[in-house]
Amino acid sequence: MIPRSRRLFGSSPLSIHQQQSQHEGYAPVTVDTRALIDKVLARYSGEFTVFRELLQNSDDAGCDAAEIRFETAAFLSLKPGAAMKASSPMLPDLKTTNVERWTFKNHGKPFTKDDWDRLPKIALGNPHPQKVGAFGVGFYSLFSVTESPYVSSGGKEMEFSWKGDQLCYQFGGTPQTETSDPWTTFRMPLREAAPMPSVSEFMQFLTSSITFMVHLKDVTVFFDHHRLGQITKSLGQSLVVPIPPELKRSSPEKNMTVKLVRQHRKSFRYLSVMITAEVILPLCDSTRMHETKVDLVVFTAEVDVSVDKKLSKELYRCTKKDPPTHLKYSLIYTGKDEYDQSCINEQTHHPEFPFPFRGLRADLDRATHTRVFIGHATAQTTGMGGHMASYFIPTVERESIDLVNGNVVVWNRELLYVGGFLCRTVYQLELSKIQKSWEEAAAGESQSRKLQDQRFLHLLKFFTFHHSTPSPRVTELLAKSFYGCSTLPLMVLSSVGVCGAPDVRRFDSELAKFLKSLPMLSEDVTRDCVCFLDGLPDEQKICTITPEDVLQDLRHHALHVEELVICLRWWINSGRKGVTTNMADLLDAATLRGTRETIHLSSITSFVDPKVLGPHIPPNGPLPLFLIPLDISNHFNYEELTSFRWKEFTVVAWLQHISHPDVMSVDKEYDFTQSIDWARLVLSTICRVWPKLSEDMRSGSREVFRSRSCIPTSKGLHFPEHSYLPIAENALLRQLDLPIISHHSRFKVDEDMKEFLLSIGVRKNPPVQSLLNRMLPTGDWTIHDLVSYLVQQGSSLSSEDLSVLESAKIFLKESVQSSEENIRHCVRDLYPPVDIFRRLQLPIIKWSKKSEWKDTTPEARLLYRLGLNRFPPLPNIVELCSSSDSGLQETAFAYLCDRLHSQYADYNPESFRNVEFIPAESKDRTCLKKLGEVFSGTQWKALGFYVVRDGYSSTLLHQLGVMQHPPTSELLNLLEKDPPRDEKSATHWFEALSGHLASFSALDLAKLSGLAIVPTGPPNALKMLPPTKCYLDQGQQPVLYAKLFIFVDFGSKANHFLSACGSKNQVSIEDVVQVLIENPGRFFELAGGYEGFLVELRKLAYHRQDISNVTLNKMSHSPSLLGVRRRETQGQVRWDYEYRFLPSQEITIVDDMDDYQLFHDYLFVAPQEDVLEHFYKRLGCSYLSDVVGWSCDGLHEIPSTETCCKVRSLILDRLPLFVQNYTDIKPGGANSFVPDHLKVKASKKIVVTKILAAGNVKRTRDAQTIARRQGDFIELWISEAAKCDMYEVAASLCRLLFGGNKMNATVLGAILSADRAFLERRGFLAGQISQQHADRYGGGDEKKKECSTGSSSTTNSPQQSVLDTELDPQLSREKPPGSSAASPQCPSNSRAADSVRQKIHKVSHISSDESLGIDGHSTSLSVSRTSPEVIPQSYIQTIVEQAVGRDQSTIRVAEIQCLSSGFCRIMPAKCLRKIGQVKNIQVYVDEGMHDADTFRQRKFGPLSRFADIIISLSEIYRISTDTLCVFYDVSGGRIAFNCEGVIYLNLHYFEVWHDEQVMNGNRQNAQMSWFLALAHEIAHNVTKQHNSDHEFWFSAICEAHLVAFSRLLRPDNTCLRYVLWLAFMVVGILFAYSAICTALVINLPH
Repeated sequence: MIPRSRRLFGSSPLSIHQQQSQHEGYAPVTVDTRALIDKVLARYSGEFTVFRELLQNSDDAGCDAAEIRFETAAFLSLKPGAAMKASSPMLPDLKTTNVERWTFKNHGKPFTKDDWDRLPKIALGNPHPQKVGAFGVGFYSLFSVTESPYVSSGGKEMEFSWKGDQLCYQFGGTPQTETSDPWTTFRMPLREAAPMPSVSEFMQFLTSSITFMVHLKDVTVFFDHHRLGQITKSLGQSLVVPIPPELKRSSPEKNMTVKLVRQHRKSFRYLSVMITAEVILPLCDSTRMHETKVDLVVFTAEVDVSVDKKLSKELYRCTKKDPPTHLKYSLIYTGKDEYDQSCINEQTHHPEFPFPFRGLRADLDRATHTRVFIGHATAQTTGMGGHMASYFIPTVERESIDLVNGNVVVWNRELLYVGGFLCRTVYQLELSKIQKSWEEAAAGESQSRKLQDQRFLHLLKFFTFHHSTPSPRVTELLAKSFYGCSTLPLMVLSSVGVCGAPDVRRFDSELAKFLKSLPMLSEDVTRDCVCFLDGLPDEQKICTITPEDVLQDLRHHALHVEELVICLRWWINSGRKGVTTNMADLLDAATLRGTRETIHLSSITSFVDPKVLGPHIPPNGPLPLFLIPLDISNHFNYEELTSFRWKEFTVVAWLQHISHPDVMSVDKEYDFTQSIDWARLVLSTICRVWPKLSEDMRSGSREVFRSRSCIPTSKGLHFPEHSYLPIAENALLRQLDLPIISHHSRFKVDEDMKEFLLSIGVRKNPPVQSLLNRMLPTGDWTIHDLVSYLVQQGSSLSSEDLSVLESAKIFLKESVQSSEENIRHCVRDLYPPVDIFRRLQLPIIKWSKKSEWKDTTPEARLLYRLGLNRFPPLPNIVELCSSSDSGLQETAFAYLCDRLHSQYADYNPESFRNVEFIPAESKDRTCLKKLGEVFSGTQWKALGFYVVRDGYSSTLLHQLGVMQHPPTSELLNLLEKDPPRDEKSATHWFEALSGHLASFSALDLAKLSGLAIVPTGPPNALKMLPPTKCYLDQGQQPVLYAKLFIFVDFGSKANHFLSACGSKNQVSIEDVVQVLIENPGRFFELAGGYEGFLVELRKLAYHRQDISNVTLNKMSHSPSLLGVRRRETQGQVRWDYEYRFLPSQEITIVDDMDDYQLFHDYLFVAPQEDVLEHFYKRLGCSYLSDVVGWSCDGLHEIPSTETCCKVRSLILDRLPLFVQNYTDIKPGGANSFVPDHLKVKASKKIVVTKILAAGNVKRTRDAQTIARRQGDFIELWISEAAKCDMYEVAASLCRLLFGGNKMNATVLGAILSADRAFLERRGFLAGQISQQHADRYGGGDEKKKECSTGSSSTTNSPQQSVLDTELDPQLSREKPPGSSAASPQCPSNSRAADSVRQKIHKVSHISSDESLGIDGHSTSLSVSRTSPEVIPQSYIQTIVEQAVGRDQSTIRVAEIQCLSSGFCRIMPAKCLRKIGQVKNIQVYVDEGMHDADTFRQRKFGPLSRFADIIISLSEIYRISTDTLCVFYDVSGGRIAFNCEGVIYLNLHYFEVWHDEQVMNGNRQNAQMSWFLALAHEIAHNVTKQHNSDHEFWFSAICEAHLVAFSRLLRPDNTCLRYVLWLAFMVVGILFAYSAICTALVINLPH
């Protein structure tokens, strides 16, 4: 026994390089062997992986036989000799008996030293190029079932075991025995005992595994000592298959070349037995072997390989072996016969044991079982009918072909080309066999063509390329090679033999019935090989049959009748399917094989309608050659036959053909003018089809018969008009001796025939003229008898007879007087014998007293048909209406009115406009009047017009042409000439005209508006005025307006007319201004003097937007503006005031009180109210500061005093505070106003001269201070002689910087006078703003400088002013946060209030980011209630503006949380659906709302009104309507909500709360409510919560926009009292609103 050595698997001494690397700081990479093997095994997914690898290793070792043993524990416990001798007659249950060990033995070459060296090394594969193993991991598949595999071969053994995660092995010699063991053995003690695999599945696996193996031919399977089965493979004789010359043997990259292809058979013999619990067999059958055999045809291509060095090197790197120089590629092909036999064998096989060779049979369905073999089967399917095997390079687990690695892909792709080449070779070989058999069958020497079609179908199914798995590229490359390896197209079997695929067409069951020479696939191939046909390359496609193919085939042979019918039917159906066809080509190509000669369809032009003439036309009669045979046309309907551009061979055409002289002269037997029998047959034929003929056909047929003697009568063949039907016995008629048609056995004169003969001209009765000629002389018949006879004849009367009766004077009229001559008349001159016509004195037909006249009797209808008048013509009845006989006239007019709709519907008034036939009456007479002279409206009778007498419908009169009202031109002329002179007549006129108002045009109304038609004033002082000068009395008007304007009231109906003529319902502002311009003095007097006039003047100012620019311009240039001049009264304290109306150029607006004190006695000024001053300014009045100039000469500068320094320092400290908090107009050059630009100088005395431009009036006075601009500098001069007054300083600065000092001087003076501590207690950030100002201009770090000559020095802000000034007591009040002004102002000073209010809307020029550190992107702001400093207005306004103008670029909006209160809780976006927009505002509804598509139409009114409210409020807040949306929700309490800066407002609440009020004109409540709702939601742009912060910002937003909102409620009223009232109301609402929010926050859970 050779000593064994134990080594760790994978461990070895460090190499010199590794040792050197360790010294250099490197360490070797270690491998977790167990993890590595487990991961390698995880890639193996197929069954029987262990045996697959062992069988492949056996074949690589040249083994021809192998054994596989499944050994139980009981069997292994026996001694070796006893185990071999053990014999049990019965097998145990293989499904439940556990196996302890698997043993695999092969009889191949023993392991060499290299084999033993490679065995314990992973990834060291067999380097032999002809061996399949390449990766060196196949052996380790044993570890999937065992922990300690054992291998023995050639007297040596190796055993593996695990030490933790490290795999170890022992290697040594086997124990010495008497005989050496020639087998190589692999023992695998199972990790867990389990039953052996299913015998049937295992044998199928073995059968397929050894199919393509080179050496292995026999495999035996044992269970213990029982032999379960044996697979034996034998090779038959091989034959060299000729390769078609058109096939390209070299692969695309020239790496492989097919040398030759061999065909040989492999024979399998299988002996097996299987006993299961489910099968009951006799005991003697347990050892009997069931034998099954199968023969396979294998085609093998021998390939020479020649790869370049680069590819060879890369392949070696991947596989660790050189590529082979030659290889084989094999394909199992199962022919039709073998396939059918295999199916039979499987069906007859033992039902309890599956057929073992099922996996080798061709897969013709979806090719899901055929595999690619790399020595053994892989998981890769071929996608076609048979298995393939070759030297593919697999993936590591050998489950599929590697088509990922770049160089390996080249090898496998080239090899797949060889596979496609081999398939094409086999296909061509099998097709040649089928072609030979097909040709023999065509010659009657072999089997039928049907069998060859089935073999070809089998061949196509086998070589149909389906989707392959797992890699679909295998099928794609095989198919590409199969179709692309030949220079010729694919050959297929067709109906005419083997042809190229592009020349063959798919089977068509309909076309196959008449196409003879067109190559066509069989029906089975076309139906069952759709996948193959669809997979053909585009250039080799087998197409469906085209019309051109059909035409080409038809040109080569003639068709029988049945074939032609099918051909024409196909052509018709093709056209219905949209196939573009040319009918002329078909007719040129198709030929009919007739009884005598062939007929070209192009010569056919006509057909017989199979539903009309076809069933009845005599087939033996003469027919034209251009007519399609009847046995063809009878298979088609009319529309189908006309689609061939054939015309119908009509009855007329047939009659014209048989009546043609050339046709009749051929055979007298078919001349119907000579042959009575042929005439009877023709007439019978036409009679049968006569009901189906159109009138045109009947007319054409009559023309043929009318000119030919073809009617068989008692006197021979006669023309139709000279022939008569059989008539009743009558002595008078018998005397006429007429040619009468008689009955015949072949010609039955029944009712249908009579009707037909009558229609072609045969007479039923004698001519009427003949009867009249006999009646009149003899007196045998009366008129009543004649009419009764004619009624009996009915429709048989011809038009000629009716014409004779119409013109014959044979009728008498009733005699009014006995002496009247009895003259005969035409019937058209008479009327029916009824009373109304007797009263109208019309000629009445004389009628028999024995028969009462009725319009419905047949006699009456016949007379009416002959021309008897039913009623008098329209001109006649109108003429009767104008008769002087009053009785006749009334009867005629009543008759006309009663029958106007029924009998005189064509009445046209224009035709009788000059006839006096309308009965009319006026105030005092009655007469007949023409149309246009009489009217139907009775109200016009009192005004002197003629009206129709009572008793007639106004609708009928209108249709007669009688107008309801006189023309407007007449009314206008009458009003202009004779207008009403008192209120009663005017009321009557205006009420009448009100009902006629729609008839007046715009020009008429314009003319009426200027006519003096309205009587005003008492009768003794009557004054006629136009409507535009009158106002409609509404019952309530101001006393002043009642004095200034004329008000009238004639009743609602009359007032409606005056309103249309221009009378106004109320006095407009424009009207008041016009009256003021016309006579301002009278206006002033009627208004009650100055105070009353100011009230009206304020109204004009408030509503100046309602005054047109033209009127304003006229008012500006006319002396209509009130000016006030103040004069002192000598010896009195009070002032005297002078009032004068002047143009705007002569009135001044006071904006400087100092100047006004100087020049008041020279000035007419505007009333000193803010709204009136703005109004006067709009009209063109000038400010006082603009018309007063000043000069100051003789300034003598003295050295700067301490006062100058202190004043300069104080100005620099307090002026920024004033600008920051009060002034809404920035001073000119404020950006350049730096400390160095302000100079304070002193002068001993300052004398100022002021000049009033108007009148050149001068005033001179001493001044304490003046300010003037010298270049870029501002100089402030202080008089040494006077005490420095801060008000004077402020007034001078304001006059220079702000253009006036009326209010600014007061405020600035107060700020300059107060000390800093006082200001800071009042809320001014005096220190902070001063410091910012100092920092900006570089004065923050400068030390205090001393005063120097020519300029004043700077100083720090003093804690208390050293100037001797008094504080304004009004500055003692505290300014609360959010107030609209920095300090209280005098209520009477309106301009200061304006400044304070507008200040809220502006942000200081000092950046809030710099001064207060506000982050422009913050999401919320907390307002500290304990801060010692008052929050500045600039800070509050900055946040308010950010909230109003909030967008993504200004403030980062965090994820909006649901607010606590329900009324603004956010609705999820998915719950809202956008349905459009109204006035650029988006509209959303609940996602689940029904009829959402019609919502906008249903709610258009409320939506429009709500949008108007929202748009007006958006202008107040200056926010875009893009951020405002409307939604409709009735499911919750959401009034509005803010989602990511977009505000959504609920239409439902507006609809319930405010819509009705807005519809009635009251918008204030809605505006107030939604103004607050918007402010609430805008505040959520600053803070999300409902807390004190939100309440603060909500109040601030409302306050900031309060003034603008007040203008919306009451436009242009800036009266301070109204602002204070509105503020009080809003504050009250804010407190209530905040209380509601707080209650909601408290009560609702978060």
